Amino acid sequence: MSNELRKLRAADVMTKTVHWAKADETLRAAAQRMQQHHIRALLVAGPDPSDLPGILTTKDIVSLFGSHPLEVLDHTTVGDVMTRPAICVPQQANLVDCIQLMRTAGVRRLPVLDGTKVVGVLSSTDVFARALA
Repeated sequence: MSNELRKLRAADVMTKTVHWAKADETLRAAAQRMQQHHIRALLVAGPDPSDLPGILTTKDIVSLFGSHPLEVLDHTTVGDVMTRPAICVPQQANLVDCIQLMRTAGVRRLPVLDGTKVVGVLSSTDVFARALA
């Protein structure tokens, strides 16, 4: 299986639809958008079009619930809790290297880049579905 996965690139498996958040928006607004689109992460846009300061995941949001009331979603911003930096991979990175990076970095999602432009997101779910296909 490893040889089959090594032939695949991030661009072959990634999800091409990318959803964005702004660092200054509330967690509630971001969480509602995530729920609406049935996704588990939003990339956080920086001031420059090629700037990707972080990624907001459901894990980032849920980690607040044990020690804060739910109202925390209304006065905490995406920038306050996003995972930073966003660990990215080039679209031509092979899938095995991407899997190893996910494991080493402890992340489940990697923005995929063509130069400095985000062209997709590779998630552990994408890898899992491809490995079973």
